[in-house]
Amino acid sequence: MGIDAISLIVFVACLILFVWDRLPMATTAILGCVAMVILGVCDFKTAFGQFASSTVILTIGVMIIGSAISETGLARTIGHAIIRASKGSEVKLMAGTYLVAAAMSAFLTNSAVLAIFMPIIIGMSKANDQIKARNLIMPIALACIIGGASTLVGSTQQMTSQGLLESAGERTFRTFDFTPVGSVLVLAGLLYCLTIGRKRGERIWGDRADEIDFAGEEEEVAAPVKWRMVVMGVIFTATVVLYITEWLPIAITSTSAALLCIITGCITQKKAIQTVNWNIVGRLAGCLGLGRALEAAGGTELISQGFQYLVGSELSPFVLFCILVFLVQFTSEFMSNSTAILIVIPIVLSIAPQFQLNTYTFALGITLASGIPSSCPLASSTMGMSMSAGYRFNDYFKYGFPLDVIMYLIIIALVPAMYGLTV
Repeated sequence: MGIDAISLIVFVACLILFVWDRLPMATTAILGCVAMVILGVCDFKTAFGQFASSTVILTIGVMIIGSAISETGLARTIGHAIIRASKGSEVKLMAGTYLVAAAMSAFLTNSAVLAIFMPIIIGMSKANDQIKARNLIMPIALACIIGGASTLVGSTQQMTSQGLLESAGERTFRTFDFTPVGSVLVLAGLLYCLTIGRKRGERIWGDRADEIDFAGEEEEVAAPVKWRMVVMGVIFTATVVLYITEWLPIAITSTSAALLCIITGCITQKKAIQTVNWNIVGRLAGCLGLGRALEAAGGTELISQGFQYLVGSELSPFVLFCILVFLVQFTSEFMSNSTAILIVIPIVLSIAPQFQLNTYTFALGITLASGIPSSCPLASSTMGMSMSAGYRFNDYFKYGFPLDVIMYLIIIALVPAMYGLTV
């Protein structure tokens, strides 16, 4: 048996373990890298070199910056300001919290942004009979995942795609490459939540008792220190400017900003290390290592041949794009979006020369599609976290399915038109 077949067997075994979910995903990904080396598929550097990649370093920096923003109280202060501006109107509150959550999630961890807003909204609903927490938390959760898909640093699926493109020597993403289409998705989501979604929510859970189980609502929060918030605001603003100008590589910008957060006392080194989600870091690095090993051994070529056998070689680039975007968006409802990307983007990279595909455009559309599913609480940790607001499992399908269709249509219409599918 050739090493290409062995690499594919190891890869498929890892995918099965990802879906089975009996082991942490990071453990499975690293186990796959170890297996690739032991079985002679690749050398150690190929499998584990991705742990020092710019994508992984960028991810760690972003997590520390996000934690510092929360730790200083800056994020919570912004949230309270929006709520005061709404003056008790549920519609205004929905619009304001949605837009702010989407903007914050473009740079911070999505679940952290939701965690900031949930106790505030729950407290308001208890104090004001005109505001129902369940009507607001679902839109905020949607804002978090859509906003998180709108920049390179917003969510981990963008990092996974970036790493795969970087490893293959293809054109990589800049910080705001996702933003033009992402902004349209954010606005479409807002319009949906204010119109169709609001009416559907009233029908789905309108008469249901508002029993919310969320431990965070009783949590004591230390009073923010004003000078730390000011310093954090300056660091964050400078970071965004450097992301835009790319005067420094974005991984260096992210790392420098994270170090400044520690040096200035916005967050302690101990707290910074503790708040990094090392499971996500290990999962990302391991998945990138798996993808690199698979490519080096020729496993992606086998995947490409199998895919071409199924769909044929006469498929137009647009139809192929629609199929792949649908495949990723559908599978991301039930499995990690990074796993879905790890399956599909190597296919694109391997068949691109034959079909003369623009790999950048395909990767951008696929990555966006992986980040916005909302019809299932298993789609992301953010959607799963929102269940503590008292939603039932099938509430997500009833509320989110029309939005998923709208998002799909926007992606397949805008991405090819803006960037072109062929070279």
